[in-house]
Amino acid sequence: MREIKFRAWNKQKEIMVYDNEDDTYGYWDGCCNSNIGMVNTILNSKYYEQYIFMQYTGLHDKNGKEIYEGDIVTGSDYPFIDEGKQNYVGIVVFYDDVAQFGYEYKCIRKDKRGISNGINNEFEANEKLICEDLEVIGNIYDNPELLEKGAEE
Repeated sequence: MREIKFRAWNKQKEIMVYDNEDDTYGYWDGCCNSNIGMVNTILNSKYYEQYIFMQYTGLHDKNGKEIYEGDIVTGSDYPFIDEGKQNYVGIVVFYDDVAQFGYEYKCIRKDKRGISNGINNEFEANEKLICEDLEVIGNIYDNPELLEKGAEE
């Protein structure tokens, strides 16, 4: 069974908060620490609107890093890499209409034409829930520059 956990982006402080963190750095803006976890604490507080929540997919990348909604992923093969250059990155999303996680391609190579942005792909994981062909390189909040055309050139 997949582990259910979340992380949250604090829009005002521009920091990512994970479910297992305490309030050492004031991440929760005064939400009280409790054993029910960061997400429940924030959801039940007046600070709810300061956060964007992202769910854990239950999968790990090739380096063992947990994959969450909002992560930016890459791979070593086409369409991610072509002619030795980074063409696309993938943005991890949850598709409500089919109730599953996937990733959408985003072209970052300004001279590249090919598959369109927004084409989606399903995760392929082995029996240990590891996506051996993907690597998390950042997320859309901490690393928006990874989504800009020409960022990898």
